[in-house]
Amino acid sequence: MDDKIRDDILAKRSLIPSWSIYLFLIIALIGFGTFVYKITGSNPENAWEIFLINFLFWTGIAQAGIIFSCILRITNARWARALLRIAEGLGAFLPISFILLLVIFAGRDYILPYATEHYHHPKDVWLNMTFVVARNVISFLILLILSAFYLYYSLRQDLGGVGDKLGGFAGWIASGWTGEDERKAIWKRLGQLAPAVLIFYAITFSFFAWDLIMSLDPHWFSTLFGPYYFMGSFLGALGTIIILSIMLRRRLGLEEYIVDTHYHDMGKLLQGFSLFWVYLFFSQLLPIWYANMPEETGFVIKRIQEEPFQSLAWAVLTCVFIFPFLSLVPRTNKIVKPIVVFIAGVSLTGLWLDKFVLIVPSLSDTINIGITQLLITLGFLGAFVMMFLLFMRAFPSISVGDPFFGGKAKGGH
Repeated sequence: MDDKIRDDILAKRSLIPSWSIYLFLIIALIGFGTFVYKITGSNPENAWEIFLINFLFWTGIAQAGIIFSCILRITNARWARALLRIAEGLGAFLPISFILLLVIFAGRDYILPYATEHYHHPKDVWLNMTFVVARNVISFLILLILSAFYLYYSLRQDLGGVGDKLGGFAGWIASGWTGEDERKAIWKRLGQLAPAVLIFYAITFSFFAWDLIMSLDPHWFSTLFGPYYFMGSFLGALGTIIILSIMLRRRLGLEEYIVDTHYHDMGKLLQGFSLFWVYLFFSQLLPIWYANMPEETGFVIKRIQEEPFQSLAWAVLTCVFIFPFLSLVPRTNKIVKPIVVFIAGVSLTGLWLDKFVLIVPSLSDTINIGITQLLITLGFLGAFVMMFLLFMRAFPSISVGDPFFGGKAKGGH
């Protein structure tokens, strides 16, 4: 490790202004206050709907950021090492996500139809409320603990040896460092933890997909719905990493570490996973459509053939697949920062609308998007960005202790 590079990266933490953290805290509090106000009113269902949509959207992105880091370690990929810490920073939102999951189950009577109804169907066993809460909370807690250990070791290999220069949480992580032998041991532990995080990611987010989206219409099911949700979340994390890294690159002066080749490769990933997303989409749609079973086709018809949801469904397909896939064909669009940020933003908008189209028609026949929904969504955005900025202000923005980090970037793989 180059000590000069590490000292340079550590010094850049202070370039994140504290006022920006307070700003996003205020936005988060406004959103939370709006939610509390609406759920204590006469029509709380709309507030619970938008709360569930945003929980699934932002939690998916947060966990998928850590998954991106895990995949880089498992594959020993060198090309995106400079983006690894930014991806891990998305996971700072996960402790809040766990609390929000408990809030959802506290309000289950308003948002989960199977909490108050019995369908005299084999699914009744699966949708037993005690079982639903237990499997979701326990699996998410295990995933959260595994992710916390993963982040701890990832950060410790960067901070080891400079504990006396640091304070707060970073100083605690760096304390008791024993030298290069420990760095080698950490590298091995990270290699063991990464597959475990991946496995529990697939399990936990399949539970979320089945219990918090699919089972809102208890008679409908799709065996591919779990992968559809967690791979969509990974696509969302790619777009978020692109946007946040471009913003931090300029603010923190990381131009020598994060270069155009990183964005060219991230653009290719965004394009490729948008194709994979639409593959999973049609892998569910076509068998349901041609099998023509009423309990399955009803779910699809309401979303793609009936207004007001038909237009939103086409907007989802356009934003998540058609526009990003075609726009990212030219190389220039992958490396010109305003263009790739716009494309990533459109993709994220489509993924948010995807959650809306999946959830709302199961609970309502109308679209309710107004100031309440906007403020609650902004509250989630504020909380997410606030936690990310707190993380980046506390820890190095580049994983300088990673053996595959090569210093000032020249691109390549």
